[in-house]
Amino acid sequence: MRSMINGLFIAFSMYSKIPVPQASWTEKNMRYALCFFPLVGAVLGGIGYGLYYLFVWAGLPAMLTAALVTVLPVLYTGGIHLDGFCDTVDAISSRQPRERKLEILKDSHAGAFAIIWCAVYFVAYFAAASVLSLELYAIFALAYTFERALSAFSVINFRSAKEGLVSTFRNAGQRTVVTVFSILWLAAAAAGCVLLSPLLGSIALACGLVAYLLCVAAMYAMFGGISGDLAGWTVQVIEIVMLLAVAIGGALL
Repeated sequence: MRSMINGLFIAFSMYSKIPVPQASWTEKNMRYALCFFPLVGAVLGGIGYGLYYLFVWAGLPAMLTAALVTVLPVLYTGGIHLDGFCDTVDAISSRQPRERKLEILKDSHAGAFAIIWCAVYFVAYFAAASVLSLELYAIFALAYTFERALSAFSVINFRSAKEGLVSTFRNAGQRTVVTVFSILWLAAAAAGCVLLSPLLGSIALACGLVAYLLCVAAMYAMFGGISGDLAGWTVQVIEIVMLLAVAIGGALL
C-alpha cells in the first residue's frame, strides 16, 4: 500500500507542478507510478473545467478564455510533454537515419522545426479553444485522461527505443497492474465522453484513437520503439486532435 501511495506522489511530481510529498525514486516506489499518470490528466481536466466555468460566469471575452485554456496545460505540467513534442518533430523533420533521429531526441537544443511546429500547435490550439462552450469543454477535458491512459499503456508494454527514463519506468513497473489500470482509466474517460454526448464524444474518441495508432506506427517505423520524448509527443498529438474534433464537431453538428 505504501508503495502505491509513493507511486502516486512520483506520478504527480514527475508529470505536474502540483506540490505533493516527495517520495524516493526507488524501484519499489516506481512500480505503480504509471497507474496514476491518467489521474494527473483527470485532475488537469477537473481544474480546467472549474476554471472554464469561472471564466464563463465572470463573462471573460472568448479570446481571453481561449488563451487561458491554451496555456493551462503548459502551466500545469511545466511543459514536460510539449518538450517531447518539440524534440520529436525536430527528429522527424530531419529526415535522417534512425540513429541520427535518436541523437536529435537527446539534443537539449531546440531546432528550427521544433519552433515552427510548436507555433503551429499553439495557433491551432488557441483557434479551437476560442470556439468551445462549457458543454464542449467538458467533453474535451476527458481527453487529458484518455491520452495519458494510452501513454501509460504504451510505456509499460512497448519496447524502448533507447535507454532513458521511460525504460526505467518500464523495467521497474508492474506490467499487469499498470496495464489493467490504464485500460480502466481509458474506459472511464471514454464512457464519460459518450455519456456527455453520444455522437460528438464518439467522434472525439475515434479521432483520438486514430491519432494514437498513427503515432505508434510512426514511432516504431522511425525510432524502433518508445521513449520519453515520443510518449510526450503522442500525448500532445492526441490532445490537439481531440480538441480540434470537439471544436469542429461542435460547430458543424
